[in-house]
Amino acid sequence: MAYHKAKEEYKWKQWKKEEEKQLRSLGMDEEAIQELRYSDWKDFKAERRYQEHRAAFPQFPDWESPATEEQETEDISAVLDSISDEGLLHILMTTDKKTLQLLLLKMMGFSRREISEKTGISIHTINTRIKRLRKKLKNFN
Repeated sequence: MAYHKAKEEYKWKQWKKEEEKQLRSLGMDEEAIQELRYSDWKDFKAERRYQEHRAAFPQFPDWESPATEEQETEDISAVLDSISDEGLLHILMTTDKKTLQLLLLKMMGFSRREISEKTGISIHTINTRIKRLRKKLKNFN
């Protein structure tokens, strides 16, 4: 299921409205309520950024991954969770979903032609996206 920013923001605002109403009734200082709101908003934005850049594994039941000795990765979030280098993680988190999906499929052993056939993206576009990601990673080093 896709992340719906406006819907999630609406739910967050409703939750904050009720929370602030309760805090005011308990006598909490208005300045403290605003600090809490600011902190919660930062957390909400961080979660939103994560959700917007999280690439769901493409659902193609007819795809079969080539056999690998390593444990198979089923979605990009598992790959991102396994990265311990903060700089590398930041680069991948700022990369668009489609490029991350292509990267995952490439890591699973699919050729660029196979990826192109299944996703409908031209081989040239796949090459360009991977080349741009490589350039970002080289600049990181």
